[in-house]
Amino acid sequence: MLAPGVVWHDDWFAVEEVATGVIAIGEPRFHQTNWNYLILGKRRALMFDTGPGVRNISSVVRSLTTLPVMALPSHMHFDHTGGLAGFGNIALADLPLLRGCLQDGWLLPHQDLYLGHLEGMTWTPVKPAHWLAVGSEIDLGGRSLRLIHTPGHSPDSVSLHDQAGDLLFAADFVYPGSLYAQIVNADLEAYLSSAEALLPRISESTVVLAAHGAPDAEHLHRAPRLARSDIADLAQSLRRLKASGEQPAQWPVNDRMNLLLSSGAFRSWQEPG
Repeated sequence: MLAPGVVWHDDWFAVEEVATGVIAIGEPRFHQTNWNYLILGKRRALMFDTGPGVRNISSVVRSLTTLPVMALPSHMHFDHTGGLAGFGNIALADLPLLRGCLQDGWLLPHQDLYLGHLEGMTWTPVKPAHWLAVGSEIDLGGRSLRLIHTPGHSPDSVSLHDQAGDLLFAADFVYPGSLYAQIVNADLEAYLSSAEALLPRISESTVVLAAHGAPDAEHLHRAPRLARSDIADLAQSLRRLKASGEQPAQWPVNDRMNLLLSSGAFRSWQEPG
């Protein structure tokens, strides 16, 4: 079930060192095939996404590093925040939308941000310890990550850019397969703007690490990787879609990706200004 270089941690989680100091923690038995990323510095580590919470991902993390770990979700969808309560040190992107989800210091995201009801998931309240400014650098000691706001799939989505390591942690912004722009709060204008803003930041050699990935032609799982050209293809396909005036249910990006669409995602293209 696992590609060479990927090993089972137990009967649920798989791990792969995708770059020096970067360990992908996958859940190939979960139907959305989530991949979460443990990023190690010299002084501390960052856990980018925590999966759906079907199993306890924090115990996997503790087995992989003795560094203090800060957990940062890429966005509030249930399949990225299900394990968040297992971490004592939680950071969030400092976005007004997320600040508006606080109640007496507890994070309680709106249902259309969490979407757990779609699969019978229940949110576990957590208290954020840190609010990270968009555009700021996260210093892990010997490794620095730039926090980038990348809405489109969700209004609160963020990505991480490791410029020195030539890595982009893209979460749900791009991944091999069908990109979800058919869900509530998806926005095609935001998707296009985010893609166009990302392109100047990354190089042709940048490895784009995504949060979901299907098995390969041999039915083997590994952490999903894309390239700058895939983000360029996304921007180009969105420009073509906008110019067409059409509202299809699906739209091709390239031979690795397509967009799933609904009428709500087109709203920002229909509004004046």
